[in-house]
Amino acid sequence: MKPIIRTLFSATLALASMACSAANPVTFVVPFAPGGATDIFARLLSQQLGHELGTTVIVENKPGAGGSIGAAYVAKAAPDGDTILLGTISTMAINPAIYDNLNYDPTKDFTPVARVVELPNVLVVRAESDIKTVQDLVDASKKDALTFGSSGNGTTSNLAGELMKQTRPEVQVTHVPYRGSAPAVTDLLGGQIDFQFDNITALLPYVQSGKLRALAVSSTTPAASLPDVKPIADQGFPGYEITSWFGLYLPKGSKQEAVDRYNTALAKVFKNPEFLKQLEKNSITPAYLTGAQFHSFEDSERKKWREVTQQAGLKL
Repeated sequence: MKPIIRTLFSATLALASMACSAANPVTFVVPFAPGGATDIFARLLSQQLGHELGTTVIVENKPGAGGSIGAAYVAKAAPDGDTILLGTISTMAINPAIYDNLNYDPTKDFTPVARVVELPNVLVVRAESDIKTVQDLVDASKKDALTFGSSGNGTTSNLAGELMKQTRPEVQVTHVPYRGSAPAVTDLLGGQIDFQFDNITALLPYVQSGKLRALAVSSTTPAASLPDVKPIADQGFPGYEITSWFGLYLPKGSKQEAVDRYNTALAKVFKNPEFLKQLEKNSITPAYLTGAQFHSFEDSERKKWREVTQQAGLKL
């Protein structure tokens, strides 16, 4: 084979290989059940991401153990760029602090791609409750311990209540864990518990329908979808802040080219006005971080929630 023909033949094979690689479908693992904020976001992102990557992105829910099952699945996947995890504050920052035998290591088993979005929790009571402000809740808890529901032990809705107690120890509240947000809301509406923390995406429909009253958000600024609801930090809980965040992670050993490929696609997705409009509709805020900034953020989150969970004596 002549040199020029050999060169052209090799180049053709290389291009064909690249095309096949680009065409491989991507498995986008969501470590929580369908219907929650993680699932809603993943399905919004998958459509746009698939378009930018030039392939199909398949959302696969693998719930259980606070997101640990899905995270462990991706940790053990081949580092070929075709399996990616929607990691969260729970899987990457809280679980390492509360599980004694976690079946993955968030610092060693993944290649971080980017933090992508965040969303606050919202503190709600029944619409007919006598508790109309955060101060009302504080006063009521001093007279008789109140109960608050969460979507499970170790979730941000659980830790939101623990952080409330740690910020102001005179507040007397007792945690009641549920298997998800929906059963907690059912008991809140039925009067079995006094109030609830959960992510704004899950609770916003109940607030908008008038079934629940929002007293505060857990972020340091009001949420766009609830502009009149003040942060709890501005209502007698100085320094209080907890926001859920989501990030994308590849298995450890993934090549930098794969990381760059995803970040190039994500940068385009997060400039898409229609995609941004859908995020706003679901009270999800873009919060894009990559590289050293993302690593630094992860480190600070792990330190913060290790301290909070240790003080709360929370172990699973």
